[in-house]
Amino acid sequence: MRFLATLLLAAAFGPATAAVITFDGYQPRYDYSQTTLVTDGFSFTEPCQCLGVDDQPPHGVLGNLLPGAYNGTASLLYSANPLGITAVDGAAFFLARLDLGLSWYVPNSDVGSVVTVSYLLAGGGSGSVSAALERSYSTLEIDQEVLSVSISGGRGLGYISLDNLVVNNQVPEPESVGLALLALLSAGAALRRRPQASA
Repeated sequence: MRFLATLLLAAAFGPATAAVITFDGYQPRYDYSQTTLVTDGFSFTEPCQCLGVDDQPPHGVLGNLLPGAYNGTASLLYSANPLGITAVDGAAFFLARLDLGLSWYVPNSDVGSVVTVSYLLAGGGSGSVSAALERSYSTLEIDQEVLSVSISGGRGLGYISLDNLVVNNQVPEPESVGLALLALLSAGAALRRRPQASA
């Protein structure tokens, strides 16, 4: 019985499965008239209508290919600071890491500019991670349970590409809470049934 209780507790409170936000299923593509984009339970906002999802390699105004972050799949592009990220329901979430890189129309003089990912911690306080952005993706490790994220800097002109956010909602689901209660009741019953040692 104690073994069953242990298994139930592990199932209830074991590590939740991580989700990766890739923007691959987001529609419409190529629409940069938005200030807020919602997908996979998360909201992405920035202060002007310079936000959208694209799945093409960077091009110039004449159609010529430009160097820039592109992995062959869709990504979020934005060109105004800051880019904010929150869960749609306002809940805390675990942010493991994300990919950022310079994309459309970034001049050579901005390559190597520092981007800063700032976040409010779910338990109080704040933190930040910085990196110099190139024309390919850089992975920024966060590994924190956060309430919100704000991304600033990285270039003076042009677009930054964001992709592959590895997130995990840490709030136990109702099924997990039920499993935990069942495990605790089973453990209590197992302890009561244990024979008393003779004096």
